[in-house]
Amino acid sequence: MYRNLMAILVSGTLVTMLSACSATEEETASPPSDAETAADAETAADADVLTSSLTPDSDRAAIVAHLLEAERKKINTEAMAVNFPDLDRQTAYDIQADILAEKLKTGERVGWKIGFSRMPEDPATLDPIYGHIMASNVFEPGTPVEAASFVADTAVVEGEFVFWIGEDLPGPGLTREQVGNAVSAVGGVIELLSTWTNGTDENPSTRDHDVTGNVFHVGIILGDTRVPLAEMDFTKETATVEIDGEERASALATMNMGVDPLEALTWLANELTTYSDEYLRAGDIVITGTVFPPPRMGAGSRAVMSYTTLGTIEVELK
Repeated sequence: MYRNLMAILVSGTLVTMLSACSATEEETASPPSDAETAADAETAADADVLTSSLTPDSDRAAIVAHLLEAERKKINTEAMAVNFPDLDRQTAYDIQADILAEKLKTGERVGWKIGFSRMPEDPATLDPIYGHIMASNVFEPGTPVEAASFVADTAVVEGEFVFWIGEDLPGPGLTREQVGNAVSAVGGVIELLSTWTNGTDENPSTRDHDVTGNVFHVGIILGDTRVPLAEMDFTKETATVEIDGEERASALATMNMGVDPLEALTWLANELTTYSDEYLRAGDIVITGTVFPPPRMGAGSRAVMSYTTLGTIEVELK
């Protein structure tokens, strides 16, 4: 049941306002280059108009269709922030669940992602959220990724850790030890992001709006190295990213939740059951969020993610 949303679809239409690719909160520490800014402006001028429309009275089906179209076309929409400025978290996760249900009609969910799990300067502001990963979101290592998969043809590059889940974890109330015992392996992963939900000066986008946009997820490239959790020392594991040969960011794994990636995984194992009937299942993969402020890359660029013990991962945008 959606709270704060009326159940009647108004017959009138409202042309959705569009913007070019806007930075996520975690992108702000790495501003785009002049070339990237110019590319954003050019893309905005030539962008297809998102024909789906929303009003404050739009129903569940209209909202889901609108967000799926924005994701598919990779065009930013301000409609959620403008029409539902007071969206609450439960409603946001209900919308995300309906979007996932539509995707499951033609694809397979393989795991979950966590966003906003990097410990900020003020721990009181830590407010992570989660999204889903489909099989179609797992990119093959060594195969270039199409720039058109991202708003304005530019991708945000995150250095993260991935856990393979070997046992079901039906929460809530799971402890860190219980979650760790269910992990079959740990590795490195690049996540590529692009946001298709945006706000305005009058109606800024919130963390709950980000939930409806699946927390900016476009795809992942998994590293080849997988090790048992018992062999990981997160206090000494660093992820470093270079783009076109220039180091752009580096940080320890302990930036994840201010503890380590296992802490983030434990959070997710319990959080899933707070807002849905979902839980971590054997065979799932979970990526736990970037450990550094992520930079951007554009078409023709190559990113290399290097870990202390988990090898390297490369991705090219074409």
